[in-house]
Amino acid sequence: MRGYPTIKVFKKDGSPQGEDYNGPREYNGLKKFVEANLAGPECSLEDKEGCGAGELKILEESEAMSVADRRAKVQGMEAEIKEKKKQAKELEAAVKSLTKDLELWKLGGEKPDKVEQLVGDAEFKEHCETRTCIIAFLPHILEEDAKTRKANLKNIESVFKKAKADGQPVGFMWSQGGDQFEAEEKMALQFGFPAVIAMNLKKQRFGVMRGAFSKDGISQFLSSMMLGKVPLSPLPAGFKWDKADVWDGKDGQLPEEEL
Repeated sequence: MRGYPTIKVFKKDGSPQGEDYNGPREYNGLKKFVEANLAGPECSLEDKEGCGAGELKILEESEAMSVADRRAKVQGMEAEIKEKKKQAKELEAAVKSLTKDLELWKLGGEKPDKVEQLVGDAEFKEHCETRTCIIAFLPHILEEDAKTRKANLKNIESVFKKAKADGQPVGFMWSQGGDQFEAEEKMALQFGFPAVIAMNLKKQRFGVMRGAFSKDGISQFLSSMMLGKVPLSPLPAGFKWDKADVWDGKDGQLPEEEL
């Protein structure tokens, strides 16, 4: 403070140290500043017009009480607030503990022992919610025969087994191209199949493999992913997987034309 008279302005939600007032010091100037910056409707005995209906009801009930009854009411409410705050802290601690336990229960689930077909959102979360997942999109069975698909799946399986042997916490799934049309569009996989992505639900991120679809290509993509060298994009809002049919292991059959 440089001198006196000094005026500090303390606002309800402002700095506890207040703000220096540098406006006019005469009555009219101060009045104008207060009306423009500080004054407003406030519920009180002196300003009942600033009360809402519920506030006015409480205020008038309090006004009609004796001093002793009002004091007892206030003390009771203060004690109730204190108890509620204690309960809130206990509930918050319980929620944190349950959340931690939930994550451990999920981690303790069945470990993936093979490359699973992606046939729905629930199955995906069960398999991939707690780990990064590599998802291969293979051509539709009408665009490749069963022998070619099985060869592609064998390559993916080889990479999965190596990752598992190396202790990498990664899940592997595959989907038939076109079965997840909306998801494929949102991830810009229109360049064709086969295609491979990596997805992490916790981080809400995914990355797309840009190399050749082969055992070495997928393995290199996984290594780059684990080293943080794959560009990642945020998962689109509302992203989910559709239900799909389980592949029967056979060649595709064109639907019979209706006569």
